[in-house]
Amino acid sequence: MDPEYNIKLSVVKFEEEMHELVEKAKELIDQEREFAVVMVIRSQGSSAAKTGAKAIVLPDGRVIGWLGGWCSENAVLTAALEALEKGVPRIVRLVMRGEELRKIGEDVIEVGTPCGGEVDIYIEPVYPKPQLLLVGDNEVTRYLAKIGKIMGFRIIVYDMMATKDKYLEADLIINSLSGLDGVRIDRHTIAILATMGKTWVDEEILARILKTEVGLIELISSVRRAQEIFRLLIKRGYSPEDLRRIKTPAGLDIGAISPQEIALSVLAEVVMIRRGGSGKSMTEIRGDPLKILLEEVRGQSIEARVSEKQVSQ
Repeated sequence: MDPEYNIKLSVVKFEEEMHELVEKAKELIDQEREFAVVMVIRSQGSSAAKTGAKAIVLPDGRVIGWLGGWCSENAVLTAALEALEKGVPRIVRLVMRGEELRKIGEDVIEVGTPCGGEVDIYIEPVYPKPQLLLVGDNEVTRYLAKIGKIMGFRIIVYDMMATKDKYLEADLIINSLSGLDGVRIDRHTIAILATMGKTWVDEEILARILKTEVGLIELISSVRRAQEIFRLLIKRGYSPEDLRRIKTPAGLDIGAISPQEIALSVLAEVVMIRRGGSGKSMTEIRGDPLKILLEEVRGQSIEARVSEKQVSQ
């Protein structure tokens, strides 16, 4: 067969596979589902996984695409699911040798197969857009929506009195409890309850979202009112462990007074928790530049005086 024809056939097949994967990725994004894109970036030896091969891995373990068959698929699946769980891209090296699948390093996996060779895999987790579920209708929730939108969140507002005129930034406004039934609430969702005294609303919403895998719950409340809500939830069968998922009083201590400042305080805590921050000032963490400079200058001055004294002697 003509070698040139074989090359053209391979190119056509590659383009078809790419189009299929791109369409599937679009579909998953539209459905607000998480997945990992996996690509072979280096292949050496007799492995069936070739450079440029791509696939999509779903959280349930399904693989869409081709990465080289049984020799590497289980190892790729394991690495992709770990990347999805940790939320960071990674490059993994598969070493085709040994008798069983085992890790021999953080990013090196020995594949139990006689295939031979090595394969480097790049894994990119893809998640739904993070979203804020705001409960309440007041100045604080309106500023939470404004700032949250700037931060890149999808904004959902729940309150009987909420309207699009009040929340221009909202992607979805819900006015009834039943309207929450079709809403995605998962680990990429941050729920912020700011009902300003509507304890019965807080109770009902918390009772619902505590049954989900919601990523974070912030309750803007006094200590006394939070205790009242906790008592009501305990009566409904929720355990202290369940209630520990609720951050209350919400926000960081920045001396917030106005609605804008309260919203900023709460979202600052959201960022701190999501990014693993400490909540300390950067001066405290990295040091005071002026203090460090003065100490260096003082040290240099002392050294200079010592040198002058030695010369004079």
